[in-house]
Amino acid sequence: MTRWYESKKFERFIEILPGIASWLFILSPIVVGFVAPQFLGAFILFFAIIWLGKALNISRHLIIGFTKLRRNMKIDWLEVLRKTESIKKLESYWEKRYESHHRLGDLKDLTTIKNLEGAQSKIKNWKDIYHVAIFAVSNERIDITEPSIKALLDSNYPKDKIIVVFAAESRFKEGFSKDIAILQKKYGHYFADFRYYYHKEKEGEVIGKGANITNAGRNFWAEYRDKGIAPENMIVTTLDADHLPNSQYFARLSYLYVIDPNRSRKTYQPIPLLFNNIWDVPAVNRIAAVSASFWQVIEGMRPYKLRTFAAHAQTMETLLITDFWKVDTIVEDGHQYWRTYFAYNGDFHMVPMYIPVYQDAVLGNNLWESTKNQYKQKRRWSWGVTDLPFVVVNCIKHNEIPLFERILQVYRQFISFFTWASASFFLATSWIPLALNKGYQDTVFAHNATIYASDVLTYAWFGVFVNYWISLFLFPPKPKKYGYLKNLEMVVQWILAPLYAIFILSLPALESQTRLIMNKRLGSFWITPKIRKSEVIHKS
Repeated sequence: MTRWYESKKFERFIEILPGIASWLFILSPIVVGFVAPQFLGAFILFFAIIWLGKALNISRHLIIGFTKLRRNMKIDWLEVLRKTESIKKLESYWEKRYESHHRLGDLKDLTTIKNLEGAQSKIKNWKDIYHVAIFAVSNERIDITEPSIKALLDSNYPKDKIIVVFAAESRFKEGFSKDIAILQKKYGHYFADFRYYYHKEKEGEVIGKGANITNAGRNFWAEYRDKGIAPENMIVTTLDADHLPNSQYFARLSYLYVIDPNRSRKTYQPIPLLFNNIWDVPAVNRIAAVSASFWQVIEGMRPYKLRTFAAHAQTMETLLITDFWKVDTIVEDGHQYWRTYFAYNGDFHMVPMYIPVYQDAVLGNNLWESTKNQYKQKRRWSWGVTDLPFVVVNCIKHNEIPLFERILQVYRQFISFFTWASASFFLATSWIPLALNKGYQDTVFAHNATIYASDVLTYAWFGVFVNYWISLFLFPPKPKKYGYLKNLEMVVQWILAPLYAIFILSLPALESQTRLIMNKRLGSFWITPKIRKSEVIHKS
């Protein structure tokens, strides 16, 4: 018997709530501006102050997160990993680092190891760990996939512990078959194994990454289950064709995994830096790439808000419990968080790695195409709002999870998509009804509120300065073909930030929510074109 909360009508009701809330919030000033103008003016000022507070807090998280990222990129994690064979040696290593640098990160790592004193058995033998890198490939060709394999070769982790798996779409088989033959011949012998699987769409699946990598994962395990590697000793990282893991990625991931007694209930999230082709993309696309990358840095500072995004790592043990990824959803990465969370009855946590996986920024063959592609990518990401019914229904089902935590999870899922779609529009347009209200404009309150709100939003530009400053340290070297004017463009581009926030960030999210209200769904996974005009060279 179907329970009330599992009915299609209830799920449909939950599905349309974010869109209704967003539209009501955006349009509310039209009514309130004439009925209660002073209330609206006060609310706009209050909203602007709240937004300033959020901007300053986000900047604080970004600066601290950036220092963590830089620190982890400089540590030889393979050296640290080898010391896990002796808690005393590991503790001595972190003590010396802390005494030398007096950094909070070293103290935290030292404290973690001290808590394991006398419990060497709780630390897993790192030599038993195998890494499976699953690359999802659609229409990308060898100019995109080969640098990704080279990035694995540049890793400081033993290659005989890395298994490369390509998840390829059958509809692009002709081009991929030529490329994989070259890649396998050139690089296959360097790794523990080098495999590929073709995915042909099945009934009930959505054409997209989720079904593709799930097909590869299932086929791979079917062939590997009898090879003597326990599923808890196999860590699977899902990657896109353009992803380039930092050289410390696998060693850092292994370290975090082996020292954690509760390792089986964790998902490991690197920092996605969409900087591979950052110098080649137009200004608005650059703002989008920097904003998306730094948002993940910020979310890593708040692990309770962190969700699986793009590249992420889970054990084969966990993937078998969740039956790999969802095959009938467009946004498989964020949805995997919720599937894992409920599979473990809420006893599941995200681990921010603070090690980058470099990715491509969105680019087209011209300015219009680049802008259009960027919009479509944001729309696809914002389609994650469709997870809300799944979250609500499962939060009702799983009463073993504390009630407050379930309410908080629903709230966070709802509010993140609500603010994504509505906040920029409200800040940009809410003053218009007040400007048209002559009676309100003649009041002292109106004059002062307008000045204060303007000043508050001006101070929020501090966050833009922080974005620019940090990006200077993380961007790849500028290609020689670009002169000093490119550096100037990197500064001037931030003038476009308000336009980006409205038309490239919020509008796609609002479209997604409006589509749900009208029941006009996205039919398939939109593949972001991978275009590069320069060689990819990242700082170590």
